[in-house]
Amino acid sequence: MLSGPGNVSSGAPGVTGGGAPDGGDPTSWARGVGALQEAERVGSWRVGSEHLLVASLLDPVARRLVAEAGVDFGVVQAEIGRPVHAGIGAPAGLLPRPEEMALSDGATRALERLRARVGDDPALATWVRPDRSTDPRGRSLVRRRLLVLLLQGEGPGGAWRVLDRLGIAPHTDWLVGRLGEPDRSSPL
Repeated sequence: MLSGPGNVSSGAPGVTGGGAPDGGDPTSWARGVGALQEAERVGSWRVGSEHLLVASLLDPVARRLVAEAGVDFGVVQAEIGRPVHAGIGAPAGLLPRPEEMALSDGATRALERLRARVGDDPALATWVRPDRSTDPRGRSLVRRRLLVLLLQGEGPGGAWRVLDRLGIAPHTDWLVGRLGEPDRSSPL
């Protein structure tokens, strides 16, 4: 399921372009949570909110809680698309180069909302470092907050369509509460 770079309407900079030196641009945040890698895994030239959803579930706590709500991580990944297998001898251009990828408008809006939500938390102020590496504890917390944002979001958008198809709506309030306090035990 490949889409060309011309299909993105967002004015977001490419992966290697622009951005604040502190990693504050949406593309750095998308890379930091793992959404660029998820888009690349399925051969997409566009990083959408559905890739943010899969990336948010890379956090083990978020993945466990979503599994407790009855949704398997593998099913979420399958909803996004099949991985592109590009090994030695694969045709050039099968996978997008990072500088060719762009954020969708929905992903840009979601990341900007996420940045606004974590902006007041001094522990997360520098989770994306100037060299574009990330602080592992900060990345974990940001992924959980991203999942909360996506669960509370409204469509249209790739993440919201996936969540709707997987029937997560009845468990949204429980998940949002548990993602805020992941070690508290309470039944569904």
